[in-house]
Amino acid sequence: MNPFLPFIRRTRRGFTLTETLITMTILGIAGVGMVAFMRQGLKMYYSDRARLMINRDIRSFTAKLDTDAVAANFYCIYPSFAVTSTGSGSAAVDAAVADGQVGDYLVLLYTDPSQTSRGISMITELVGYYREVTNTTLNTGPVHRYDIKLAPANYVNVTSGGTAGLSGILSTLVTGTADSYPIVEQLAQGLATNATVATPTPALFYNLKNRSIMINAQVTESLTEMGNVTQTGNTYNFSVSPRG
Repeated sequence: MNPFLPFIRRTRRGFTLTETLITMTILGIAGVGMVAFMRQGLKMYYSDRARLMINRDIRSFTAKLDTDAVAANFYCIYPSFAVTSTGSGSAAVDAAVADGQVGDYLVLLYTDPSQTSRGISMITELVGYYREVTNTTLNTGPVHRYDIKLAPANYVNVTSGGTAGLSGILSTLVTGTADSYPIVEQLAQGLATNATVATPTPALFYNLKNRSIMINAQVTESLTEMGNVTQTGNTYNFSVSPRG
């Protein structure tokens, strides 16, 4: 008889049901914790990625607008791409907003001193930025840009107070629908408001004393990856002034 047989039998004893259940419970808790940790890590990754995309969009948009504005001679701000005048026919009036008012459509005007009419410089180029509101509930939408160089026959006189007949040439030269021109910012919510209006509708551009353009908005990015939807926003506020 082998004197070590009882010891060998004891060492071969399996786990009890209680031990197995305890082990499975511990492993289950650890697994749930690991999944939650990984899920939170993915959310942080997507959020950081969306924030980087927003910062990239803001830098690109502000740099382009600043370059355009610095070289411009004048500017006009209108309520929207579709609203540049009020009335119709001979009774139509230019709808450019006044000092302290806001709008979603900025038109930068460029003049050429060598092109004059009765000694007054002529507008030879238009650069427009406008926000297309695609979600009226959230007041959000993309920002578009166009650059139109006028033919000599379409040059417009510049007056000391602004421009003459601008809304007329806008309706003639800036054709198509609001989504016709390239997008320079994917999704923006206008935050600029007119303090003189009881229930103002926030817009993108604010007319500051007819000398500077203030841009106040929130840019949003939404990413959907691996079933996760992450929406991140960032607010920015800056101003530009035509100096051409």
